[in-house]
Amino acid sequence: MSTRDLSIKTNVLKRVAKEHVFYNEEKLKQQKRIDVMVAKDPEDYEIKKQREVLEETMDMFPDVERRIKAARQDLANLVTNINPDLKSSKEYEEAVQTLETYQ
Repeated sequence: MSTRDLSIKTNVLKRVAKEHVFYNEEKLKQQKRIDVMVAKDPEDYEIKKQREVLEETMDMFPDVERRIKAARQDLANLVTNINPDLKSSKEYEEAVQTLETYQ
């Protein structure tokens, strides 16, 4: 295990967490788009298509949440079993801080 491993696992957790934020933003944006369309014309065919797009976005949440949990667990295991010599590294500090941020 090296500082490189810590950096990789830390960055994986950060990336997957950003992906979760992206899907949340996309969900809100899509819902707002649908609400505007319904207010203008509740019978519009395009509303059905937009709801399908929203459903596709919603379908991504279980996968992203599973990957966040796995990435968090991988990083936590790495931090727990770290070589004591590496505990003073900036990579270790960043890993610990990232774990605290994404609990």
